[in-house]
Amino acid sequence: NHPVSGASGASSAALDAAPSLGRGQSSSPSAAPGQSASSPGLRGNLTVLSGKASLTTGWSGHASSPPVRDGTAGPLQVPSGWSIPRGAGGPLSVLVGAPISLHLAPAPALGPPSPLVVWRRGRTVLAAGTLGIEDSPPSLAPAYQARLRFDQATGALELRQAELEDSGHYTAEVIHAGRERELREVTVRVYEPLPQLAVIPADPVTEEGATALRLRCVGARPGQGQLSWSQDGRPLGAESGDGDGSARLRPDGIDLVIARPKRTDQANYTCRVQSPFGARQATTAVTVLYGPDPPVITISSDQDESPAHYVSVGSNVTLRCNAASRPPAELSWSLADPREAAVPAGPRLLLPGVGAAHTGAYACLAANPRTGLRRRGLLNLTVAAPPPGSPRCSLQGSPGDRSLLLRCTWPGGVPGASVQWTGLPRDVPAGPAPSSLLVSVPAGPQLSGVTFTCLGRHLAATRSCSVTPKAPQEVLLKLETDGSRSSEALVTLEATGCPPPARVSWAREGRPLAPGGGSRLKLSPDGRRLLLGNFSLDHDVGNYSVLCSGALRAGGDRITLTGPSISSWRLQPSDGAAVLTWDVERGCVISGFEVQARTERPEAGAIGLSGGAWTSLLLLGPRERSAVVILPSQPPGPWKLRVLPTLGGQPGTPSSSQSYRAGFILSPGAIAGIVLGTLLGLSLLAALLILLGCCACRLRGCGPQPGLCCQRSPPNSAGSHPGVKEFQDGPSLQTDPETLKYLSATQARAQLETMETALVSAYFIWASSSLLSCRLSSLLSGIQQKPLA
Repeated sequence: NHPVSGASGASSAALDAAPSLGRGQSSSPSAAPGQSASSPGLRGNLTVLSGKASLTTGWSGHASSPPVRDGTAGPLQVPSGWSIPRGAGGPLSVLVGAPISLHLAPAPALGPPSPLVVWRRGRTVLAAGTLGIEDSPPSLAPAYQARLRFDQATGALELRQAELEDSGHYTAEVIHAGRERELREVTVRVYEPLPQLAVIPADPVTEEGATALRLRCVGARPGQGQLSWSQDGRPLGAESGDGDGSARLRPDGIDLVIARPKRTDQANYTCRVQSPFGARQATTAVTVLYGPDPPVITISSDQDESPAHYVSVGSNVTLRCNAASRPPAELSWSLADPREAAVPAGPRLLLPGVGAAHTGAYACLAANPRTGLRRRGLLNLTVAAPPPGSPRCSLQGSPGDRSLLLRCTWPGGVPGASVQWTGLPRDVPAGPAPSSLLVSVPAGPQLSGVTFTCLGRHLAATRSCSVTPKAPQEVLLKLETDGSRSSEALVTLEATGCPPPARVSWAREGRPLAPGGGSRLKLSPDGRRLLLGNFSLDHDVGNYSVLCSGALRAGGDRITLTGPSISSWRLQPSDGAAVLTWDVERGCVISGFEVQARTERPEAGAIGLSGGAWTSLLLLGPRERSAVVILPSQPPGPWKLRVLPTLGGQPGTPSSSQSYRAGFILSPGAIAGIVLGTLLGLSLLAALLILLGCCACRLRGCGPQPGLCCQRSPPNSAGSHPGVKEFQDGPSLQTDPETLKYLSATQARAQLETMETALVSAYFIWASSSLLSCRLSSLLSGIQQKPLA
C-alpha cells in the first residue's frame, strides 16, 4: 500500500464519528433467517494505484471453505438463491433477503496499537470499531443496527436481510495510529428474484400508418435486473428507427413503443429481464396489416418474345396480377370481351388460344378485407391474327381399305391460311386450298414409309405437319406382368409393328374380344395394348391373337398364356454359394420368382427352415433369370433348392428340387483334368508293366539252355575266351565248361544293366505322368497351381 496523506485526520474523523453510532455487539456474523451460519462472505483488500482504489474479492465459507492465509481468498462457492461472487473488478450480486457479508482479506494486523476499522456505504458511516479490544464495542448506524454485525476480531461486516436500498459502493478504512491508512472497497448490487414475464397485448394486430403500438412487459420492475427488448432476436437500442426521422421503436420504462407502424415492423418482439442470477423473457407476435398496393399486371406467351407489344392468335397467354398486401389481397379480373360469362378470380388469368376478340383492356381488382382498401390495375392486350397453332395432319383408311385419306386443316386467321400437300403421286391433286384439304391416294404397298407433308402458308407465319403411312411388319405380341399389388396381377399384351393407319383387332380362342364396360379387359386408346386386370389362372389362360389390318397390308401374331412355371433350371456351386439359372416358356404369366430352400436333415420339433419346410430366401422380379444364394450356416446342410414362380398372390408350379452341399467343390475343368491325367497315367503304367514283363521273361529264359525270350549273340573277338571255337556247320556249338561259365556271367551282367535301365525309365515315366496330370487339371480348371516336385 502506498502512503496516503491525511491519515491522522481521517482517523480522528472516524473516531469522532463513532460515538454518534449506536453501540452494537462485537461478535461474528450470525445466520440470516432461514439460512445457515456457514454462508460464504466476501473478502477484499485495497490496492491504491495513482490515487485509485479497487477491491479484489473472493468467496470463502465460514465452516466449509478452507481458511484464508497470506492474503489469498478461498475457493468460490455460491449457495443457491443467495449471492454470486463478482469477477475481477466487478460488483458483488446479492438477492433480496440474503446476507451481505464483507470480509477483509488479509485481516489487518491487531497491533499494537489496535487498528480502527470504519465501514461506509457511499458517504454514510455504517460501523466503526477497534479490532482486538472486546471491552470497547463497535459503533453501528442506528438505522441499520438491527441488521448489522461487526466482527472485532477480523473487521468483517455483515448486513442481514439485504434490501434493494443496500445496493451501493462499500468502503472499509483501516486506520493504524501513526501509520498510513488502508482503503478497501467493493460494489454491492441487490436484486429481486426474477419474475414471470408476459407481453401485453398478446399477438397484437395493427395497421400500417396507425398512430402507435405500445407493448408492455408485465411483471418487470426496477431492481430485478436489466430489461431489454429484441425484434426477431435482434436487440433494440434506446432509439431504433429506419432512417426516416426520429426513432420509431423506443423503450419507455417497461413498455416498447412502435410509432407509426410499418409493414417491416411485423416480427416477434421479446422482453428480457437479466440479472446475475439468470434471465426471464416473454415473446409476442406483432402483425402489421397493409395494402393492397396498386396491382401490377404482367403478361407471358408461349409463342411470342415480346408479348407486352402483341401476341399471336392461337398462343397461350397468361396474365398475372400482383398486389402487395397483408393479408393477401382478393384478386378478380375484368375481361375485355363482355361476352365472357364467367369472370375468374385469382392471381393468374389463362387465355388459351387467344383470338381477335381477346384484344382490349384487362383490369385486375385487388381488395383487402381487413383494411377495407381496394385498388385497380389495367393492361391493354393486342392480339395478332395468324391462324392458331400449326396445321393438323391425319391419316385413315377409306371404307374397304382401297385408298388412303390424307387430311390437312389450319382454320382461322385473318385472312385465312392456305394448305397444300407435297410428295403425292402426280395424278392426285395436291392443292392449294383454303384452310382445309382432303385427298385420296390409291392404296398400294409402295406407299409404305413415304412421308407426306402439308404446308400451311399465312401472311404472318408458315408452318407444316407430316404423316408417314407404314404397313404392318413383323407383328409381335409382347407380354408384361405387373404384380406390384399383393393379391392382383395386371397382364398386358402389346402388339408391336402395327403403325397407323392399320386397325387392330383381338381374339381369344378364335372368338373376338369386346373389351370395355365393366369387363376386366380394357384396350388402350390406340387399341394396340390389351389389359387383363386381376388376371385369373382359372379363366384367363389360353390362346390370344391379334390382327393388324389396313389399306397397305395385314399381319398378326398369337401367343398362348399359361400359368407360372419353370421350363428348366440349373444349379452350380461357386465359391461357397449356389448359382441358380432358369428359363421360362414364352407366354408364361409370371409376376415374380421365389428361391426356396429346405434342409435334408430337419430338426425334430423345429419349424421353418430348420424343420425341413420350404422357406423363401430371395424374392425376384419377373425379368430375373438367375440368382446367387448364400445359405446360412445353421442349420447345416445338405440343402434342397427350387424356384417357385408366382403371379400376384397366386403361387405357380415350382421347379424340381436339386441338392446342394456346402464346401469345396471341384469345377468341371478340374474334374476333366483329373480324368485325362488319370487315363494318361494308367496308359504309361501299362507300358511300364509290359516292359517289366519282358525283362522278367528275359531273366527266366536265358541260361545254359536259351529260351524263346532271348537271343544269343556271339561274343566279340576282343572278349572271346581262348577255349571257344568258331561256329561250325551244324545246329550246335562246341564249347568247353569254362566257356559256358564265361557266357553265363556275361549274360547275367547284361541283363542286370537292362533291368536297371528299365527301372530308371519307369521312375521318370511315372514322375512325368504325375506332373502332366496336375498340369492338365490346373489348366482345365482355370486355376494356376504349382506342380508337386
